[in-house]
Amino acid sequence: MDADESGAPVPRSPALADYLARFPCPLAAANGSTAAGWSLQGVDALVTALELVYKSDHRCQLTVKTVRSHEGLNPRGLPVNTTADLLSNFLSRNELVTEPDRRTFAQEHPTARLERYQHIQRAADDAARLPATVSCDGTPTTGQRLDALGLSVLELPWHDGATVLCVGVPEFIDHLALRTATPEDLP
Repeated sequence: MDADESGAPVPRSPALADYLARFPCPLAAANGSTAAGWSLQGVDALVTALELVYKSDHRCQLTVKTVRSHEGLNPRGLPVNTTADLLSNFLSRNELVTEPDRRTFAQEHPTARLERYQHIQRAADDAARLPATVSCDGTPTTGQRLDALGLSVLELPWHDGATVLCVGVPEFIDHLALRTATPEDLP
């Protein structure tokens, strides 16, 4: 445990490894890349998704989100991962990294937030969903790919009924291979 200035113990926040130990399926990682960060999604104490974030040149280039199977879970209150939500989160993450003085999404005028999201939603709705095959733990796995707003979104089946959702610049998605994460992959 860490200590504060007086030497008193300060509780640490849970690390990704703590959440991963309770996660019901393997975490997907981009092969040949090192994650720079992570996030989680859930409701109450139930973690429904773990996400690895890959950056280069001070920009988010790729996110790989492993979403646990909802089988056997009460769907009430579980997060929904729409393509528009994935694109919006990715774009917002990049804006905050590249434009640190930019007003945060929460500070934007509600009308501006709504217009921005509707623009993203229209782009996602208008984009064609095409079959895409990616190597997952060395096995060719077919899912769906969508390209919109200069980004690609990929949805693939994963181990134990889970789903992997990847969002990134097309250059990263075009050459993406996924594998089960190891402790060395955890930021």
